Amino acid sequence: MPNATDPPTDAAAPVGEGHAVVQAAVAELVADQCDAGRHLGVQVHARLAGRTVVDVAAGWLDPGRRRPVRRDSLFCCFSVTKAVAATVVWRLLAEGRLAVDRPVADVWPGFMAATTVGELLSHQAGLHRVPPDLDTAFLTGDRAGLAWVAGLEPAWPPGSASGYHTLTYGWLVRGLVEAVTGRPFPRVMAPDLFVGLPADETGRAAEVVEAASARGLAWVADRDHPALEAMPPSFVPDWNDPAVRGACQPAFSGWASASALATYVDGLAPAVFEPAIVPLVTGVDRCLELPVRRGLGVELGGRFDGGAVGALGPRERAFGHGGHGGQVVVRDPDAELTIAVLVNLLAEPEEAADRTTTICELIRGLCDAY
Repeated sequence: MPNATDPPTDAAAPVGEGHAVVQAAVAELVADQCDAGRHLGVQVHARLAGRTVVDVAAGWLDPGRRRPVRRDSLFCCFSVTKAVAATVVWRLLAEGRLAVDRPVADVWPGFMAATTVGELLSHQAGLHRVPPDLDTAFLTGDRAGLAWVAGLEPAWPPGSASGYHTLTYGWLVRGLVEAVTGRPFPRVMAPDLFVGLPADETGRAAEVVEAASARGLAWVADRDHPALEAMPPSFVPDWNDPAVRGACQPAFSGWASASALATYVDGLAPAVFEPAIVPLVTGVDRCLELPVRRGLGVELGGRFDGGAVGALGPRERAFGHGGHGGQVVVRDPDAELTIAVLVNLLAEPEEAADRTTTICELIRGLCDAY
């Protein structure tokens, strides 16, 4: 067993021929971040033109530093799950079973809001509010959240604004999929990619350590601000509660290895993802008070004011999603590059974005994909 003061690295990955330099550079960066206390455990996986170029696992699955991270360890993906869940809807669109402009109420009996499939997936439905007395039982209950969003009155006319549906997105997408298919939302998306942690996989699952400032809501002074309606500060979930880990809640409860996540997103056919990466939102998000670019359930790449880029990179056709504390998956179809970063030490937003973006920028530069 590695020494607890020396974070282990499981970096003996079979990368593609000619890419050992990329693997070594990313492994060194991740090791430096671990040494600086910026990670507890972390996985990074990247694919270029369909071949693995980075597969790094380092650090620990638990705060006691007894279980080292392996390449097949499972991490909670948090809001990266939103993009994974959206792909289920993308396939229904590709099959002609849904349309972007179709009213959700046409296919979901009892759904009250006059919003379309496209507005729902792009956080324009105005259905971001959770019950003010939200608790773990409601969050993890099998049907309560679905009934809540079906009867929820929009906070603004659907399509007139965008506001991040932090938790309700999961119930909205799950309810839509189940209404169309008549089947439960898929719990196994691909090998080692789950919605809800299976009980028999807990032995290789990471424990979550959340920094006190990780939720990043200190700037909100207005008690009625939509950010607080979407994620009430009075409710702090225990992310390590088995009920929370195992919930079928596609807003946050995805569990995967970075390799499984990147492989899944990398394998999406253009016919499936191309209609989904048309920009539907380009403006300031009401909940986040930040400029956003969104397609159908995904964030889109591009440059911010001043020329800076985030983890998704500078290309506007790049798509993916970030997650609480520093998770990300991004696919850049024009560069044929896919990256996944998963962590279990949830940092405050600025630190989380910086450490993850630094990893992604290094990979893009070394792969000439910038």
